[in-house]
Amino acid sequence: MTARRSLFLLLLAAGALRAGSIEGRLIPFRQAEVSAQVSSYLTEVLVKEGDEVKAGQVLAQLFGKMEEIEVRRANALLERKEYEAKGATSLFRDRVIPESQARESRIELELARLSLETAQENLRQRTIVSPIDGVVQARLREAGEAVSTAQALFRIVDLAKVYVLFNVKAEQLPRVAPGQKVSLRLPQVDGAPALTGEVVFVDPKADSDGCFKVKALVAEPGPKVRAGLKVQVELPS
Repeated sequence: MTARRSLFLLLLAAGALRAGSIEGRLIPFRQAEVSAQVSSYLTEVLVKEGDEVKAGQVLAQLFGKMEEIEVRRANALLERKEYEAKGATSLFRDRVIPESQARESRIELELARLSLETAQENLRQRTIVSPIDGVVQARLREAGEAVSTAQALFRIVDLAKVYVLFNVKAEQLPRVAPGQKVSLRLPQVDGAPALTGEVVFVDPKADSDGCFKVKALVAEPGPKVRAGLKVQVELPS
């Protein structure tokens, strides 16, 4: 009888735990919509949906022939101004020209350097790069299409970590303080391991239903975990 009673109590406790679990939803750790810094048209699109990318990796190229020419022109101008400034410095040292002329040559050299930096920045803006590590969730434009600064070209999501969002009632707040661990189950995924999340944010203001939004971070979600899935959250006792 003792063993049967113990088993009954264990099953009852497990059922109560499941009944008291809170439903939440997984969201990406980070996500970014990538757009062009200038209006132009795409000459190359180098990634497709599902590709893993690194921060700084080139995603696409915009037309930039005129900018390439301007960089070469600015380089040539800088080379000439460096030569002139070197000569002017030598002539001033030998008292052949006044200081004002040597100073003017140095100013022209600095202006040439700034012109080259401007041309290089204009060319750099024709290269679209990923701002974060992640996976290409959406490729929204194709090569040959015109784009503007208001249009998103790619959507990148970082799934190396995930957040779980859920709501708690006022009486549950002491169990979800920042730093608390919560247990997570994924009922929609067969064979998904149990996960642990750490509470990182508790909304200081209740919503219209008197509930508080909580965000917990899952540091190592594993390959089966995807943003958007429902999750059962079990609070610590």
